[in-house]
Amino acid sequence: MLIALPSVAPSQGILSSAGPSADEASAGRLALLTASGEGLSHEDLRRRVADVAGLLPDVADGRRLVHLALRPDLASVTAYLATLHAGHVALVTPDDARTGRILDRYLPDVTSTGDPERPFETLTAAPRHLLHPDLALLLSTSGSTGSPKLVRLSRQNVRSNALAIADALRLTEDDRAITSLPLHYCFGLSVLHSHLVAGASVVLNEGSVLTEDLWHTVDELGVTTMAVVPHTVELLESTGALERPHPSLRLLAQAGGRMHPDRVLRTAGLGRQQGWELAVMYGQTEATARICVLDPALVADNPDAVGRPVAGTTLHLDTTVPEASDGTGEVVVRGPGVMMGYAEHPDDLALGAMLSELRTGDLGRIGPDGLLRLVGRRSGFVKIMGLRIDLTTVESTLEAQGYVACVGGDDAGLTVLVEPAPGAIPVETAALVRRLAGEAAGLSPASVAVAVADLPRLPNGKVDRLGCVALVRRGQPHQQPDQQPDQQAREQGAQGATLEIGIARAVGDVLGLDAVDLGRSFVQHGGDSLSHVQASVGLEKLVGQLPLGWHHRPLGELVEQGRRADDLPSTAADGLPGRGRWWRSRSVETSVLLRAIAVVIICGSHADLFHILGGAHTLLAVAGFNAARFGLSLPTARGRWRASTRTLIGVAVPTAAVALFGMVAQDRYGWANVLLVNWIFGDVAYGFRNELWFVDALIACTLTLAAILAVPWVGRAWQRQPWRVAVVVAIVALVPRFVILYLGEGVLRGIMPTTFWLFAVGAAVAYADTRRRRLLTLAIAVVGGATFFPDDLVRNATILAGIALLTFVPELHLPAWAVPLVSLLASASLYVYLVQFPILDLVPHALGATLAALAAGCVIWRVADQPVRRLQDLLLRPNR
Repeated sequence: MLIALPSVAPSQGILSSAGPSADEASAGRLALLTASGEGLSHEDLRRRVADVAGLLPDVADGRRLVHLALRPDLASVTAYLATLHAGHVALVTPDDARTGRILDRYLPDVTSTGDPERPFETLTAAPRHLLHPDLALLLSTSGSTGSPKLVRLSRQNVRSNALAIADALRLTEDDRAITSLPLHYCFGLSVLHSHLVAGASVVLNEGSVLTEDLWHTVDELGVTTMAVVPHTVELLESTGALERPHPSLRLLAQAGGRMHPDRVLRTAGLGRQQGWELAVMYGQTEATARICVLDPALVADNPDAVGRPVAGTTLHLDTTVPEASDGTGEVVVRGPGVMMGYAEHPDDLALGAMLSELRTGDLGRIGPDGLLRLVGRRSGFVKIMGLRIDLTTVESTLEAQGYVACVGGDDAGLTVLVEPAPGAIPVETAALVRRLAGEAAGLSPASVAVAVADLPRLPNGKVDRLGCVALVRRGQPHQQPDQQPDQQAREQGAQGATLEIGIARAVGDVLGLDAVDLGRSFVQHGGDSLSHVQASVGLEKLVGQLPLGWHHRPLGELVEQGRRADDLPSTAADGLPGRGRWWRSRSVETSVLLRAIAVVIICGSHADLFHILGGAHTLLAVAGFNAARFGLSLPTARGRWRASTRTLIGVAVPTAAVALFGMVAQDRYGWANVLLVNWIFGDVAYGFRNELWFVDALIACTLTLAAILAVPWVGRAWQRQPWRVAVVVAIVALVPRFVILYLGEGVLRGIMPTTFWLFAVGAAVAYADTRRRRLLTLAIAVVGGATFFPDDLVRNATILAGIALLTFVPELHLPAWAVPLVSLLASASLYVYLVQFPILDLVPHALGATLAALAAGCVIWRVADQPVRRLQDLLLRPNR
């Protein structure tokens, strides 16, 4: 039951109450409240809405078109409800510049101000438009583009769909929603409608679902239902917000685009663990909001379905459309939620209902169970990050600017293939088209991929739209049959020069990915310590010196950095680190330099070229440092396990391959080496069987720290105070280091229990962000390392010197010519370590053996790295 909102007479209320008894029961219940605790009961809201409605022109003098830039605050929502209550027509838009195109076409009579004391400004003495008596609400067709093509909704549309949603989601007076989506978006607005009509309440919140403030509000104010789109779920999965308990939350309602069945299952499973359910929904603005709802009880068995029609709605499939096949057809909807029709001109506001059914443009099939499953779109619209984008509007915008373009897209983003303009520079064309298309679609430019080339054509002369999308996704221009190779090469070079494509390629090539989202970070794409050096080198060629912590920033920020560098005069750009001449200095992360130095001294010492020990133990500290910065920095236990597993695959696969070859061809290793458990089941005495001790220890340490952080309360503490957690782990790890080495032999200094403290110290260094913390971290390292090798104080000093350098010096400057060599050795360090032993035995001369081992490791890394990356992606692909 909702507040009674009669428009002209009580019987005309759009969101009228269920009856007098229900009114009395809910009068004192909260209807709207803010995150700060300010609230209005249903009775208070009724009175305030009536008071605010009295400030509007009298409907007897003509119904007015009222523009409302709807925001999630009491003044804005009250003004919206008052407009409906008074019987005027609400034109709801975003509160930004996108509304200009709409307001230019549909000049409003009244506009809301957002001021509680003066909520409306009347712009005309008399109504500008003839408004149909049933018309109540106007929404943009896409919710994001600011398209002047509007959806006309009646009183009956709004009220019937609100009641149907409340029924399907079993909303009661005890429920409480939060504005997790924009109110100008039909899904977000339906949350307000359905909860108020059920007598429930809504928390008006402007914060992002990624902020802790929102989740604090959810818990403090007892929010029971939350609306999400697929992109929101993806973001929440990366932050771990849904893995934490939220006692009041009972329902997550998802719509706004197709969510992959695997993610549906994961989200529903997480809900079962935490005590809430997932409802999958399907709808369109043209159907007021919701068409189908999948009952939470059916989600686990039908993750690919969107449910059954809501009350009063029916649907059937038109299998005669050209795209229909194998039992699929266009989804056609009938019922009280079907819109009155579109408005493309102010004169259309006088029209009555023009439709008896809605052709959705979606292709689907209905199973024997009555559940609808969507299989694709006919054409014309795509949904990106939950926003429905009118491709025709975007294409028309580009055409108005003189571009011949084909606009397409899918859930991954918008694609634009644009023909080159005479005399224009392709790179500049791509940048300008990306900005224009992003503005027209209401998307960030990072979500728009652009290529400059001739549009491919079908034999009948029509544009090959699927071919255009494919060409943009590949980042390659279309090659016409008569095109000269040198011309194509120039176009490809121009296309590849765009920063967005260059950065995506640099990251995608390193990680073995087919698609890269510039809105996500290197770590979120699966980047780890094994791949970040190679990625750094490629990215620095494009954007200059990378900022510290770049791997945690959205890749789109690097695009902006590169553009700023390109804007500098050429002489200034030459001075940028990473873009300078070969004799200039360039910065290198200390962890990268230590990896390169350590692998050289390990090889040289094993070859008896010199005697510098401690490199491998230093590498364990560096490994802990990198693990904390990369995989273990993710906010959820699942994310940390996944990232750690990716790293372990990158280490274990080449190690097992080398060990297996050595076992079969040379009888050098055993099964304990192949399975990477020699420190537990094998021979840890000095000799062949113990050559790969470092890898065994590295894998065991990574698994151990990931397991510790998987303990819920430890993981939460890690998120708040990672340095403190790492320090405590390091201190505890000193216990087995001292106990085992006191009781055992020296060879035990290469097993996980005695070396884990080094790994933990490295993790602490990663978060030692003050001088005091750095000193305390080094002090722990000194306690563990000063007597680690009691008969080799120089070795202890080498290890501690490496840790001290890592702790106090985040980066070092080297001659530019040396950076590629250092980066190569650091990237290939694991492979050099693995292949050094048999090569050192084959080459008698110490210097030659050392150089041969280094060269062989680098070559094998070059050959094996991409296949291993592909294997990581295959085994850990989200949709598996």
